[in-house]
Amino acid sequence: MNVDRYDTCVSDGASGVGLQASGTHGPGDTCQQPDARRLKPAPATSTALAGATGYAGAELHKLLQRHPDARIAGAYSSESFSVGAVVSSGAEVVFLATPNEVSAHVAPQLLDRGIKVIDLSGAFRLGEPSLYPSWYGFEHPRPELLGEAVYGLPEWCNGELKKARLVANPGCYPTSILLALRPVTYLIDRAQPVICDAKSGVSGAGKKSDVAYSFTELFGNFKAYGVGKHRHEPEIRQGLHLGERAALVFVPHLLPTDRGIYSTLHVGFTQPVSAEELSALYADAYADAPFVRVLPHGQIPELKDVVNTPCCEIGFTLLAGGRRAVIVSVIDNLLKGAASQAVQNFNRMQGYPEWEGLR
Repeated sequence: MNVDRYDTCVSDGASGVGLQASGTHGPGDTCQQPDARRLKPAPATSTALAGATGYAGAELHKLLQRHPDARIAGAYSSESFSVGAVVSSGAEVVFLATPNEVSAHVAPQLLDRGIKVIDLSGAFRLGEPSLYPSWYGFEHPRPELLGEAVYGLPEWCNGELKKARLVANPGCYPTSILLALRPVTYLIDRAQPVICDAKSGVSGAGKKSDVAYSFTELFGNFKAYGVGKHRHEPEIRQGLHLGERAALVFVPHLLPTDRGIYSTLHVGFTQPVSAEELSALYADAYADAPFVRVLPHGQIPELKDVVNTPCCEIGFTLLAGGRRAVIVSVIDNLLKGAASQAVQNFNRMQGYPEWEGLR
């Protein structure tokens, strides 16, 4: 991981929304950092990480190592950890970068022992227990916790994280898509399909020995996968408050690169919208968001500008006289789509500045 690339967000300093001043980012460019100094220094927090050897888990371990207010009491692989070992470590907050069903069983045991949990799997993202058998392949063992879990998209949390015991870290695709579409959700014409054409680097599939993810299968190739059955689809629908009747077309693709997500979103509006109106909506939504930058109308983000950073970059172009828009959102799937977002949630839970450990 290239730590220097963490300092690549640009702030316009006036509107509070990160704007790309040109097509390149210089070494001195930094993410917007709002004035959120603590009145009293919060004490350091003892943490543990299960799943530290996976792609997202390894990134998270690096971030916790450099975090001035986090002490790593234990780090374990998904295969070797036990609840007893995690409890014995004395951790106050545990990060679970473990498979969905593992998290679904382990998180309740930690909560029952008074330990806070930030779960990077999909085990607690959906609010409806009946969705788990069809989308995740198992009956949820503790469905009552789904109502308690805070969906940790920090830019759209209004204080819930401060009191949270359990945080469901959003999926990588939903993070990219929801950050782009939440500001315009109530402008969307639900009579028209919301089309999410999203591409991910292969690290999004996790570490596995599978011919489909081998170099020879991926190099020079590009393909769709999981169409109509990807687990992030109900999460996206839930996050956009679309209901069951509105049409959502989510098509994930696999890019022949190691990391990054590029989401191209096609939406129709109930009435014409001007570029100024749309820009104002984004400016208002992300005025205090240190890791989201919105480009001026007509400028489209590129993957290279966010890979190895904790930032999301959003651009849009209006079509059909402002009745439709193409909105593009890019993130690093292992950082803003997983590890750095988990640290954002940790910071808010524990009362630290949101960018702590991420600069």
